[in-house]
Amino acid sequence: MRPSSFFVLRSAFCVLLTLPLLADAFQSADGVTLHYERIGKGKRPIVLLPGGPGFSSEYMRPIAQRLSKKHSFVLFDQRGTGKSKLGMYDAETLDHKKFVADLEALRRELKLEKLTLVGHSWGGILSMLYASAHPDRVHALALIDSGGPTLASVPGFTATHTARMTAEDIAKVREWSAPEKLAADRRRAIFEITKARTPPYFHDRAKAQEFMDALTIDSFNGDVFWPVVGQLNATFDLRAALKNVRAPVLVIHGKSDPLQSAQEVHEAFAGSRLELIENAGHFPWMEQPEIFYRALDGFLRKVVQR
Repeated sequence: MRPSSFFVLRSAFCVLLTLPLLADAFQSADGVTLHYERIGKGKRPIVLLPGGPGFSSEYMRPIAQRLSKKHSFVLFDQRGTGKSKLGMYDAETLDHKKFVADLEALRRELKLEKLTLVGHSWGGILSMLYASAHPDRVHALALIDSGGPTLASVPGFTATHTARMTAEDIAKVREWSAPEKLAADRRRAIFEITKARTPPYFHDRAKAQEFMDALTIDSFNGDVFWPVVGQLNATFDLRAALKNVRAPVLVIHGKSDPLQSAQEVHEAFAGSRLELIENAGHFPWMEQPEIFYRALDGFLRKVVQR
């Protein structure tokens, strides 16, 4: 090789080293760029679906990292969250059917015949929406403190969550809900309101502080929340459609979660397994990690090999 050729190749290599590493991404049916990240080892990728609606997948990273030596995980930023930005945030761009279509597009992107979904909170509802639409394309479901297949648990959740709010929590919500705060910096205001409403979800408020300390202003997109939740009306009921699901299902739920939907979710799936965790709220992997990971890992090791 001539010296000039060597220097050209070396210069090109140096340029490549300075380029940013791009996360995996694909296009939705309506042209949205959806981002995901793969973590761990394993033959069958397991898709992690975060809650909110509006949270990025980042807060579920500890689950992927904890079990990465045994399983391969996909951290998926749903439309409008994390890196999966939208030009407009409304009921049309955030239609539930488009979330389901995004998962179907992800399945094709991953070249999988069926999806294994681990859904938390709203991510559990999304898992059930996908299973309702595509029961034959679900390999397994693990539903962590999921919302229910109906809205039956919502009044109880609202009452319990409100009752657990301290005077300090309420004052913080009021402070950042003031019109002048929202007008000055809406993203910051929504971020502070979200943090202030977090402690009632936990059995141990010290663990709630750990969760809040890990959040950034990009962790939650409030513009996603209401358009998605607004579609959950009195007629919302997935139970009939879920009878067609034959895949194995694990329901994990913290007993101290203000959202008491576990029994209804369990009863929606014939043959599902219910794991209730003492002294844990909405984020059981933070409050009772050993019990949580033993249950989830045990389930995944069985179903991934099927």
